[in-house]
Amino acid sequence: MATLTADQILAADDLGLLKIDVPEWKPAAWTESDGVPCVYCRVMSVGERDSYERLWIGKRETGIENFRTEYLARVLCDDKGTLLFNRDQIEQFAQKSGAVMGRLFDAAMKHNHMSEGDVEQLGKS
Repeated sequence: MATLTADQILAADDLGLLKIDVPEWKPAAWTESDGVPCVYCRVMSVGERDSYERLWIGKRETGIENFRTEYLARVLCDDKGTLLFNRDQIEQFAQKSGAVMGRLFDAAMKHNHMSEGDVEQLGKS
């Protein structure tokens, strides 16, 4: 059995994208031919995940303000994997529908292989 090299591992594209339909965010000028509006969710790199977990651990007493929004801003992207939101847009993004954001958050957590248990464990750290 062949063992991977460091170069092969570093060259592997393992940050897969998940397409998520968001009909609730249909722009006014959207037409039937445009199809269903969607966003993509990408897998966090281990460094990005560690950074988010450090943020969570540092705020375990008070919690992270806009917890779901912060998480989604780190994973929602276009079809090329480019993040959609920047730090300056977090507050405005947090004003979106809780139902839609909750659905996106659940899908993003699953796609990133994170569970409620992971979050609970961080709170106990």
